Amino acid sequence: MSQHLTVSQVESWKPAAFGTQATEFARQAAELRTKIQDQYLAADASRDTFRRETGDAMRTRFDEIHTKALLIADALDRGRDAATSAQWTISSAQGFLASKKSDALAKSFEVRDDGTCVISETAKQRLYSAIASHTTDPTEVADKYTVGMAALQLDANTHTAAVQGALTGAMNADTAAESAIESAFENLPTPDSFGNATTPATVTPQPPANGTPQENRRWWDSLTAAQQAEMQATSPKIIGNLDGLPVEVRDKANRATIPDEQARLDGELTKYQDAMVTAAATGDMAGVAAAQTGLDRTEQKLKDLAAVNTAIGQSATATDPPRYLMALDMESGRQGRAAVSVGNPDTADHISVTTPGLGSNLDETLLGGGEPKNPNGGMVGEAQNLIRTSEAQLESAGRGGEQIASIAWFGYDPPQGGMSSWSDLEPDTINVLNEGRAQEAAQPLSSFYAGLDVASAKNDPHITALGHSYGSLATSLALQEKGGGVDDVVFYGSPGLGREIPMHGALAPVPAILAEAGVNDTVSGASDLGLSDNHVYEMTEHGDPVANIDGFGRSPHKMDWVTHLSTDPITVGGQHYESGADNPHSEYGRSGSNGNLNRSGYNLAAVVAGLPELATDPKTDR
Repeated sequence: MSQHLTVSQVESWKPAAFGTQATEFARQAAELRTKIQDQYLAADASRDTFRRETGDAMRTRFDEIHTKALLIADALDRGRDAATSAQWTISSAQGFLASKKSDALAKSFEVRDDGTCVISETAKQRLYSAIASHTTDPTEVADKYTVGMAALQLDANTHTAAVQGALTGAMNADTAAESAIESAFENLPTPDSFGNATTPATVTPQPPANGTPQENRRWWDSLTAAQQAEMQATSPKIIGNLDGLPVEVRDKANRATIPDEQARLDGELTKYQDAMVTAAATGDMAGVAAAQTGLDRTEQKLKDLAAVNTAIGQSATATDPPRYLMALDMESGRQGRAAVSVGNPDTADHISVTTPGLGSNLDETLLGGGEPKNPNGGMVGEAQNLIRTSEAQLESAGRGGEQIASIAWFGYDPPQGGMSSWSDLEPDTINVLNEGRAQEAAQPLSSFYAGLDVASAKNDPHITALGHSYGSLATSLALQEKGGGVDDVVFYGSPGLGREIPMHGALAPVPAILAEAGVNDTVSGASDLGLSDNHVYEMTEHGDPVANIDGFGRSPHKMDWVTHLSTDPITVGGQHYESGADNPHSEYGRSGSNGNLNRSGYNLAAVVAGLPELATDPKTDR
């Protein structure tokens, strides 16, 4: 029995097995009675041939065994009755859960394994399309979308209560069945009373449900080596995404799931292709559209999975840092989710976590665009360059032995924009105007930060959060959770760190005015982010349109309490670092024409290395 049953566990139950077991109990009871009675008669008949003290002792001993054997036969009969009853109760509980899940799916909610019902992408896009078909006013669309999403969330909460109630009922049925069967075999003769000794089997404890990184680590450390190996072999999808566990454990588990995820997605692809053919043949255009949506998402996830597999492959050279797959989820979102580390964060003195923004996905962003994918391009390549630059800065500062790890975190669905992207069939533009996607990222990103601190072999690793574009909003909201671990943050190309009043409807001018005055900001100081003063930085390239829209409160470059870093070109130690002005919103972490990081990348490396003075007051060549 599990203390925290999941939907998939209940769905995997086989109630008929109780019926099979009841039959087996009955067979064993009958066979035991027959054999023990035959032996009892034989022992009794030995009185004439096996006499004196030895014979009497044997018969006395056998009388004891006969009595104990009949007790066991009676217990088997009780077990038969308990198993028969369990078949019915377990089957009923399973059917009730299936009914409640079906009700939620009929409303286009996604049902997660813990019973939580969430608004699916299909439901979001259906709502958006319905609103957009009646009005073209962007502010009216956004306002109605927010109201509609609130109503959907209330409905989702109702279905969550129903599904989780069914899970509770299933757990009660599970408990009752276990208790009844255990009671059937209580007070039996112990094995050693028959002259036989057995070693009881041990059950591997399961991880805490929704555990904190600290709880996850305590659970992992409590396991024996054999139990850890068992969990790695039987539950890699769980182990690989548990914050707080050692990076090598998570990496091994996540790599082990890739073949299974490939096979599962291939099966999904075939399913949607068949569904499209069937729907088209019957003229079911709604079915065609639904199948196309499923097909698009599955194809995207297959591309994402391929990109992840390439990214964690062999490094370019033997001296390049190793790569670790710290998270992998190809089921939850509309696109793949993963976290890839360049360098070992458990042994690093300095760790950075970069959260990307608008339009990013694993396929295009992790390794960069183009085919074939460049194993050393995209965010992985940027991480390698950041590490090299940070190491050079540390070397110049006389701290050459310190290690760096840089992580690309794709643990949420950034808005895709719906322009010239795979998501054209599912317009996502509305999410660019809302904090919803960033809010979805806040808790898991906060937990990821804390998990790095828990898993580290260092006493107090220096962790820097890096947030680009819409990812800066996600980073801000994650830090506002105050989960701990992070020491510094750099926001760049940021449209804002969070707002009190959304810019919707007829009141849209009011929040805009309040934003400029700083009244609409949810973050008014470093303490709101769980950080110390002078540990919050921002960069804004000249001409960056996103960093000047004040879309989510004021952009941080307008906040006096934030340390502002220049993006102008500089030459330091004979090395030139260009500006990213050619593409001011996209080139912050990229390299310039000479192969060096841009000036903004140089600044990022300095903060990550714990040498912010190199960014705030660089000693440039004159």
